[in-house]
Amino acid sequence: MIFDGEQNALFFLSAVLIAGMLGGWLARLARLPQELGYTAAGLLIGPAALNLFGEVNIAASLKPVTEVALGVLAVSAGSHLCYRRLHNALGRVGAVALGESAASMALVTLAARWVGVDWPTALVLGAISVATSPATTITLVREMRAKGLFVKTLLSVVAVDILLCMLVFALAYRIMDYAYSGEGQRLGPLWIVLRAGSQVLLSLALGLVMGRATGYLIHRARFHRFSLVLVMVLFTVGISDFLGVNFLLSCMFYGVFLTNASESGTRHAEALEPLEPLLYVGFFTAAGASLHLDAVAEAGILCAVFLVARFAGKYLGALAGGWVARMPARMNHHVGLALAPQTGIAIGLVVLLEANPNIPEHTISVIGTMLLGAITVNEILGPLFTWHALRRSGEAGRDRRRIMDFLQEEHIAVPFEAETRDEALRNLVERYAFTHHLSGADRAALEESVLRREAESSTNIGRGVAVPHGTLKRGRRISGVLAVSRNGVPFDDGGEPVRVLVLLVTPPGMANRHLEVMSSLARMVSDNTMHDRLLSALSPYDVAEALQSQEARPYNYFLDDRDEEPAFP
Repeated sequence: MIFDGEQNALFFLSAVLIAGMLGGWLARLARLPQELGYTAAGLLIGPAALNLFGEVNIAASLKPVTEVALGVLAVSAGSHLCYRRLHNALGRVGAVALGESAASMALVTLAARWVGVDWPTALVLGAISVATSPATTITLVREMRAKGLFVKTLLSVVAVDILLCMLVFALAYRIMDYAYSGEGQRLGPLWIVLRAGSQVLLSLALGLVMGRATGYLIHRARFHRFSLVLVMVLFTVGISDFLGVNFLLSCMFYGVFLTNASESGTRHAEALEPLEPLLYVGFFTAAGASLHLDAVAEAGILCAVFLVARFAGKYLGALAGGWVARMPARMNHHVGLALAPQTGIAIGLVVLLEANPNIPEHTISVIGTMLLGAITVNEILGPLFTWHALRRSGEAGRDRRRIMDFLQEEHIAVPFEAETRDEALRNLVERYAFTHHLSGADRAALEESVLRREAESSTNIGRGVAVPHGTLKRGRRISGVLAVSRNGVPFDDGGEPVRVLVLLVTPPGMANRHLEVMSSLARMVSDNTMHDRLLSALSPYDVAEALQSQEARPYNYFLDDRDEEPAFP
């Protein structure tokens, strides 16, 4: 032992981070996954090698820091569930995420019991198996320039995985704590589950209150976004511990509320994302420093069982969920493969377990050693499965801006019904205001602009297609929504009912681009294949698939690369 004396959390934290960053740097030079470097550095400074900190329990010493770090990641995970973006895909994303998460947890839990692990520990392992790696998935999507409905589904499922992992881990962790503390024998299993469930409701209420307060302080009091959100995470973690509720769930619900409260709320929730790489360094290094080599043999068998059961659960569960959601084969057979990588947040959860004095040290050693091995394997082999899935989905290399890219799945309404032209226009404006989060004043201004333009001359361009348009005084590019009506909407006296409506919203200075879009829409109408596919669409997915298909290329041509700024500042 080199260092001794009074425990100092900041000293231990700095030592762990410095060692981890050096280990990651050396791993990168050797062209190895950086997670291996982090873990090796922790192993070197831990009791298995140099034992720099002696008998000090690093996990216990860093417990407050670990909780805040996990709180930051929980807020970030919650921020990925934006209803405005996912409302048209909730059925598909929900079916796949629930299917693969439930199957993964069930198979891992049963497999762990099969090799002799007790029920509380098996439940915790099953909960941790739900997590998928957002960092690895996003990196591969960017490297392969992949874009499309498969990518959208995959990224959304990964985000839901993190949320489900935190939810079921919070319940499993509480059951494990009660079991090892002896409280479970006094309360009984049903009471334990009820108490754990009540924590979910309390965490939900706390997350909503903190989210509301954050929005008010940023918009009204003009607090600095990064500083305020970080302080709010600190407060949420602290008040959760004080009230006896799970801080992971409180922070997760906090992130969900922020991203759905307003358009700017998404930026509030993502303010702390630059901290995430540093947090993963700390988690892997701290976990490596807590390794005990005498647990490797026992953990090795459990690691193999965990890997096989988790992969089978992810693939088969996603396949079943996709079948329920009636996803096309190109998506259904590959989304499960793409979920193989596992996130470093699983290691963060293990570090949290290590700080619990009620859980036996041997149990923690086996879990930590097993998960380090499993995550290392998943981070080496998992990206290969994700790469293969992205290639086979047909969406690799498609991340180039097209003239019709503003019509994504979340901007499409199918079915869409209205009795009159003006009712249809108002409904379109309402849909646009929802998906683009317009204020009441902007919504009223847009509606007045669209109705005035339609009164001047009809925007019915023939063959059952109308392109109403209006203007807004803010924004950086053309945006819009598309709707398909099965019965048709009467636009002109005695004319053919309109079944496809595209509302275009043009900001100042975009007249030339507006003409390009109108020209592309005219070509779309003249394309019999595209026209028939749009008229026969049964869901927003069908329309989005048509707009991104091979047939769309004659009119939806690529644009020159330019800054990908949001439609509205």
